[in-house]
Amino acid sequence: MAVHALGQKVAAPKRYAPDILEAISRREGREALGPAPKSMVGHDCWHLYELSWLNLRNEPQHCVGVLLVDSASPATIESKSLKLYLNSLNFHCFASEAQACEVICGDIGRVTQSDVSLTVLPPDGLGAITREPEGVLLEADPPQSDHTSMQSPWCDSGDDILDATYVSHRLRSLCPVTAQPDWGTLVIDYRGRPINHHRLLGFIESFREHQEFHEQCVERCFYEVMKQTNPESLRVSAFYQRRGGIDITPVRSNHRVVPELWRMGRQ
Repeated sequence: MAVHALGQKVAAPKRYAPDILEAISRREGREALGPAPKSMVGHDCWHLYELSWLNLRNEPQHCVGVLLVDSASPATIESKSLKLYLNSLNFHCFASEAQACEVICGDIGRVTQSDVSLTVLPPDGLGAITREPEGVLLEADPPQSDHTSMQSPWCDSGDDILDATYVSHRLRSLCPVTAQPDWGTLVIDYRGRPINHHRLLGFIESFREHQEFHEQCVERCFYEVMKQTNPESLRVSAFYQRRGGIDITPVRSNHRVVPELWRMGRQ
């Protein structure tokens, strides 16, 4: 019998428990956003900091996992159930790292109804995938009035086209189940008419009391920027801080991008 973790108090399992994984439909969140943009592709990058199992000598194996799930999958994974599932591996024996990865990808793939990939790193290997985004820090130039940001037009007048990366560390949203705050850094890689920095920052700050899953928040950002600016190129990434030994970086774009494993130091 499956144990449902979402919104419940569930003890960490001590036996392999793939049935504890819970799916979250992407369709419902996207329908709430209204008509979809012309194109949206992307992925969710999960960093698993507490990945551990036993080898055939019953010796604990500790590592960091980087899990990639395509945004085209019908479902994503509820994070608490993912944490509990990973804990269920702590006392399970695998003949090799390759076997562990195959089982984990198979279990998560069945829930998301898609192929997933898992890269395993040693605990001291995080430095190789850690870097900070470079771009225009939006909060470095705050508006003079509390109302300026939300009343300003999205794009400056004119037909000039620029390439820019906008960064804000002020992304804050609420879990739709627990109402607990989630913090992240939003990075927008953009080609189009210049965006009004105050208007964009005001939009990001409007998520402070918004209750939605991480992936849905990123898609809401993507939909709105596409709608308001009609850019030639757009990629929205949110580097959410970890909770329970897991963090997630959803990435959405209007053009195909090669998934990257990198994380920020604050994660």
